[in-house]
This record gives sequence, C-alpha cells and structure tokens, in this order.
Amino acid sequence: MNSKLGAQAVVVGAGMGGLAAAAALAPYFERVSIIDKDAIPTGDEVRLGVGQGAHTHQLLKAGEETLERLLPGLRDGLYAAGAAEIRVGRDVIFFDPGGPLPECDPGFSVTALSRPRYERVLRDKVLALPNVTLRDDTPVAGCLVEDGVCIGVELADGDKVLADLVVDASGMNGPLCAKLAQDGLADFDSEMVKINVAYTTVRFQKPEGWRGDGKGVFVLPPPPGNQFALLLPIEDDQWTVSLGVRGDTPLPRNHEEFNAFAKSLPVSGVYDRVRDATPLTPFKAFRKTHAVRRQFGAARRWPDRLIPVGDTMTSFNPTFGQGMTVAALQAGTLARLMAERAATGGGLDGLGKAYFPQAEAVAAAAWGLAIGSDYSYAETEGPRPADFAQQQFSGRVFRQLCASEPDFLVLRMRMGHMLESGMALREGPLAARFGAAIQAAQQAQAAG
Repeated sequence: MNSKLGAQAVVVGAGMGGLAAAAALAPYFERVSIIDKDAIPTGDEVRLGVGQGAHTHQLLKAGEETLERLLPGLRDGLYAAGAAEIRVGRDVIFFDPGGPLPECDPGFSVTALSRPRYERVLRDKVLALPNVTLRDDTPVAGCLVEDGVCIGVELADGDKVLADLVVDASGMNGPLCAKLAQDGLADFDSEMVKINVAYTTVRFQKPEGWRGDGKGVFVLPPPPGNQFALLLPIEDDQWTVSLGVRGDTPLPRNHEEFNAFAKSLPVSGVYDRVRDATPLTPFKAFRKTHAVRRQFGAARRWPDRLIPVGDTMTSFNPTFGQGMTVAALQAGTLARLMAERAATGGGLDGLGKAYFPQAEAVAAAAWGLAIGSDYSYAETEGPRPADFAQQQFSGRVFRQLCASEPDFLVLRMRMGHMLESGMALREGPLAARFGAAIQAAQQAQAAG
C-alpha cells in the first residue's frame, strides 16, 4: 500500500514546532518544505524570529519522548551536543508556593540545553531526512485558499507555493491566522488572560568551584511575593538564569542588580551560584503580558488542510516551560493521524476535525496548570473561574500530600512533565487517597 498522502506539505516556521511537524509529515509526503522568514544560522546564534530564544528553556519529558519516536536517536544527539542530564526530583532545588519540595526519584531524567542548541540539534536531524528541505530568509504573506481548502501559501515576494497540506508553526504573532481572519477566510475566538510576567536572562560561565555542577534551581514563591527565578545547567559548563517578576516591579539590568535580586530570593541556590560567575551574554529582558488560547476547534470558519501547531494555537506563561513540549505533542498527534489515514486510505480531507480535539486537549492540559497558578497572583488581571476557590483548595491539599507522601510527589513530577494529566488524581491509583484527604481537609475547615 502506498503510504504517501500527497506530493508536498509546507510547514511555515522552522522553530521547534515546525521542525517537529516536518518530522511527523515526512513519511507521508513526497516532499516536505519548511519555510521561515529568518536567515537560519548554522551555529547557536539566537534568531530574531524566536522572541524567547535567549531565555531559559527545557524540553519536558513527554516532549522528549515524542520527539524520540518521531526521530529515533534525537536524545543521543542532544547529549552529544552537550546537554546536561537532570534527574527529575533529585537534581533540582525546587521552592514553590508551598515552600521547599523534598527530593524524590520519579525514575526519569531530562536534558537541559540552551534554546538555540535544542533547535540546532533538532533541525540537523530533520534536515537529514531525504525529502525535507528548508527555505530560509523567505517571509510568507498568507495562505492560498480555494473553496474553503488551503492549497498552499503566498510568499511576500508574490511567489506561490502549492501544497496538499499546510502547517502553520509561525507562532502567535505569525501572519497567517490574522490574514485569514482579515480576509474573511477564518472566524475563530481567542481566550486571553493578562498575566503580566517579565524576566531578565543571562548565560553565565560557571566559576571554578562550580564546574560540573548539575543542579537546577526553580524558585516560585507564593503570593504576595511576585519574584521568581529559574536556573539550569546547559552545554559548555554554563548556566542559563532567568530572574523574573509579576506586575510592574523593575527588572535587573546589570550584574550588580542581578546579584541583588538573586540575594533577595527565599532560598540561596541561585545567588550562591551566580554571585561570582562571569556573564557571557547581555542582560536580556522579555515581557509576556498575555497568555492566549485560540479556539480553532470551535471556529465558525476555518480552511481545510491547514493545521496550526504550538504557539500558533496557544501561547503560555513561559515560566512553566511547556511551549516546546506542547508543540512536540501536537506534532505527535499529527503523526498518528497521518499513519491512520495512510493505513486506511482516508486522505487529507477533514483532517482538522480529527486533529483539533486532540491537539486542543494537549494544550488545555498545559493551560490549566499554568493559568491555575497565574490566577493565584494579584498581578494577573481579570475575573477568576467560578470554581477557582475549589481549585485552590484542592491544590493546597495536593501540595501537602506531596510534602509528606512520596507517591504524590512522584505523580506531581510526572504531571509537571506532562506524562500524566490532572485526571490521575480523580481516576488513577491515588484517587481514593486524594479523595479521602480532600474530605478530611473539608471537615477540618468546617470545624474551624
């Protein structure tokens, strides 16, 4: 049986989401063409089109496993490129709104690299596929749509590239969705939450006494505290460090202010490391005012054979490190649908109807974790959900269990890495114990 579903697929965007999507499509098209507006570097330079490229990133375990299935050997490639190996639960000093978390071993490790190095390793792996090509320095102006079907893209220079399937991985600020809506070819709603998050990031060379240190440090204090910190070991015995705020609190702009900010945190792990470290990059600020979720699945109008992935669909608070993994998981969804249609001869028509419920479920799981935390802070603007008080109550009970019962702490680590969903607390092996803890907490609260 011919496994090919079309002659050409076009992927707009050569970031992590676009590269993952190209890997997912490669077995099912004669050609896969990736098109990006940036001049793609051959090394590890930060690209203009990746607004957060200079900042702290981590590929969560679910994303790593998905990319490994799409591109066998990728994990080894990440380590060969210098990735630090972090044993989750053991190699991270974690201070969250409930205080310091105890150590645990959930049984898996993850990689830690700079975003440009992650992207380069994945790009090299994808472009080694014989039918995948990259056309860089080529802005895309919009989609070509005929009779409600996307048949390709139009480039900024007026050239047209025809395709049997188009994937939009150009991000929330990419041109395609806005142009479709402007031209009356798409009609969809968006959910926006004003989260008011900003941070400054710098890469440091580890001082002599810290060479080989493989610990990460995550500091996420409870409200009313509005400062946070993320430190990860990366390639070349360096750290990438992001110090952030919610609201209008000024960001650190130089090494002296960076050290003072780190010293003010409730744990010393970041300050101990950076106070004598050498900055290797400028102190670069990034501001994220809104988290946005586009509701394509309920769109009143959307072109067939046009598939969005990653930040094009949902743009999260980057503090929680979900973006690359959500994009990878959505690419994995696309790969499964391609395999099913190739096996059954189903073709590409109506692909979005099958894709959107699954892709949006992936995004919703990450959105729920991130926004649930964002809403706890006064700096996040807008009305809270009707069940927000109950969510907070359940979250506090879960956090207390994590502090005292290793099974719950392991589950939390697996949830954080998107290996488990929140449904595990209702339907999994710990559901009965969690239900009993909720009931006991409610009774204690009622008793005053």
